[in-house]
Amino acid sequence: MIWLLEGQHKASKGLIRVSLGVEDGMITKVVISGDFFMYPEDKLWDLEKSLIGVKVDRYTILGRIKRFYKENGILTPGAKPEDFTEAIMKAVEGQRV
Repeated sequence: MIWLLEGQHKASKGLIRVSLGVEDGMITKVVISGDFFMYPEDKLWDLEKSLIGVKVDRYTILGRIKRFYKENGILTPGAKPEDFTEAIMKAVEGQRV
């Protein structure tokens, strides 16, 4: 069964919203939006793609996001990888639609 999930988290400089598709404990779809800045700007879609197939586990997700930041020289003033992870986990722990 595929679960459609939504969550949000307030980082120090913006709100992060996440819509997730989860099946068998793995992320099958993710859309990240909000009022945060990411540099380079075009890397947000790549971050979303990098999370497809990742096990729904806080430490696995955080590790993937941190690696993505490092490999791509990502800057998100006022938001950290932990904030994106928290938004995802709030979606997972929240109401299933």
